[in-house]
Amino acid sequence: MKEVPLLVRARALTGFSELVGSLGGDADGLLRDAGMTTEMLAQPEATISMSGVVSLLEKAASQLAAPDFGLLLAQRQDFSALGPIALVARRADTVGSALAAIARNLPYHVARTSLRMQAGPAKGLAWACYELPPQAGEAQRHSVEMCCLLLIQTLRMLSGSAGTDWRVVFAHRPGVPLSRYREIFGCDVGCEQPGNGVIFPKDLLEHDLDTGNPQLRVALERFVAHLIRRNPLDLARQIEELVARQLADGGCTLADIARQLEINERTLQRRLDRQGLRFSNIVERVRQSQAHEFLAQPALPLSEVATLLGYSEQRSFSRACRRWFGKTPAALREGL
Repeated sequence: MKEVPLLVRARALTGFSELVGSLGGDADGLLRDAGMTTEMLAQPEATISMSGVVSLLEKAASQLAAPDFGLLLAQRQDFSALGPIALVARRADTVGSALAAIARNLPYHVARTSLRMQAGPAKGLAWACYELPPQAGEAQRHSVEMCCLLLIQTLRMLSGSAGTDWRVVFAHRPGVPLSRYREIFGCDVGCEQPGNGVIFPKDLLEHDLDTGNPQLRVALERFVAHLIRRNPLDLARQIEELVARQLADGGCTLADIARQLEINERTLQRRLDRQGLRFSNIVERVRQSQAHEFLAQPALPLSEVATLLGYSEQRSFSRACRRWFGKTPAALREGL
């Protein structure tokens, strides 16, 4: 089987060209050297090489003498990154269940990335541990720091806590003075630790999630507005994009999608009827397309692919795969 690189959505580089320009650099040249173009970044859901993104950030930081480049990029990505997260978080009851939902959906955006909860270094603490896969490349500092800043922003948004008593940890050596890290993260930061992520009071996981949270609402509204602008007259495509981000969390009912589009469920059904469309067929089409995409990434276990497609059992995914392609998932993967 040919080796297929791990992929990441182009939205991971939101703000890259603008940041490079503000630092006096040549974004087009950096992208070109990495085998990318600005046109690729204009399609946020397009897939690009994860190792290419990781090395691009490292090279940009070195060339521009910006040791905090990944952090600066994360500061430009709040709502662009939180939009898809808000889709799954708004249905959760607690901060802990929201994090679990985000973790289930994360491989859709960044393949083989891990976000897991584990016990913190002391009693009463929890650790949201974040890892990039080894295949992403050895030099991952800027990518890890960028993702951890987005993680702590998400935790603060979900919990409503300032989090000044939390702690961010990195496995790598410090790339900037610890005072700079503390300034950006707004809490204590430690390097050369057993892993990466955010350590916070464990009882925060049981904190009831305010689904009326204005930050969540604004993030979701902006995301859906951008989606509609990209497909102004294509209702099916709008629904497909929303379904794709929520399959792993089961948020694919007609009622869910109608609420996100801010229209009545019956109105959405009438619009589909007028176009001769069936909601179940749209969901099936998204699953089939994503099955092919995910199976082409050998690092994703078949069980994880089944979860990403919204199947509670791998057997259900296998039956669907035979129906779509006439092959089992394993056989289809062998031929890709």
